[in-house]
Amino acid sequence: MKISIKSLIAAIALSTVLVFNASANDKEAKKATGFGTGVYASKSGKINVSIDKFNNKPTVILLENSRGEVLYREITGKNETRVRRSLNMSDMPSGEYKLQIVSGGEKQTKTLELFDKQPERLISMK
Repeated sequence: MKISIKSLIAAIALSTVLVFNASANDKEAKKATGFGTGVYASKSGKINVSIDKFNNKPTVILLENSRGEVLYREITGKNETRVRRSLNMSDMPSGEYKLQIVSGGEKQTKTLELFDKQPERLISMK
């Protein structure tokens, strides 16, 4: 009976250490990410940018064309934790664009490609 109680105590101690260690690793992984993003295209020709920040650093939003020319640049405040922007792309020519979001040394890049919608051919019968 004494051996099984010692084994049980050792197993509980080991599992407790493993659980606390895994929890600490999860917290470190969350701290390593300074922000999360979501980029969505709408039917009206807009790109919706959603940023949730987990740091107290300014955030830079850049939109560049394929030649590297900056078409849109915004620096948000360091205390803004949620940033929502809508970029109108309907007047932009077809081509490839790069959207960069930078905060606290971390950078996320999304590549966008705009296409001209070919007109549909309709047949009308009278």
